[in-house]
Amino acid sequence: MKLQYCSITGADDEIKVDDLNTIAAEFPFVEWAILLLPARAGQARFPTAAWISDFSKNYTGTNTAMHLCDGGFLGFIRGEQDILDLMSGFKRIQLNLKFGDVEGRYDPADLVARVRENPQHQFIIQYTKDKAGLLPLLSDVPNHAVLFDESAGRGISPDSWDAPLPGHFCGYAGGMNPDNVQSNIEMIQKVANGHTTWIDMETGVRTNDHFDLDKVRRVLHIAAPHVTPE
Repeated sequence: MKLQYCSITGADDEIKVDDLNTIAAEFPFVEWAILLLPARAGQARFPTAAWISDFSKNYTGTNTAMHLCDGGFLGFIRGEQDILDLMSGFKRIQLNLKFGDVEGRYDPADLVARVRENPQHQFIIQYTKDKAGLLPLLSDVPNHAVLFDESAGRGISPDSWDAPLPGHFCGYAGGMNPDNVQSNIEMIQKVANGHTTWIDMETGVRTNDHFDLDKVRRVLHIAAPHVTPE
């Protein structure tokens, strides 16, 4: 098992883009994942559009992701231009199906159509077992990936991890932090032997709900030996 990315989610307006550049220069496999939830912009974890634009313009690293939450996700489904404009500066886009009030407010066929219409992005589907019905719709859509994430940002680790799904590039999130990321990587290795994957964490790299760059560095040091060589 090799890690392609270590995705760190939740940088916000408190964080300087230059600090993210410095860390990415040392750990080029880091993927900064930025949460987009317009109704909470400017609050902890949810940067403003101005900060996101600054990040898109001035970030010098390689790997970027935007996580579309609630109104951000629904805006993408509806094709709202302000959402599409903010997405344009990011390589991967995560569709958070378990965060916010989106259940029953979109047609899965529309979701798949929007993914097809935007091949410049890889779309990450936040997967839980109750969303398994989406997978057949994505079987011939090359620009998608699947994230096992029962936690949905709550910082809860599962007792075990699922094996990668055949035909899907799969990653893992849920309750990882500097103290347990090594043991979680070892657990993932057992089910994902021979696969390339990624890990993602959010709550585990915060202290008192502030993005903690020291915790981020600790995680990246631990993850580094498991990363796929460039």
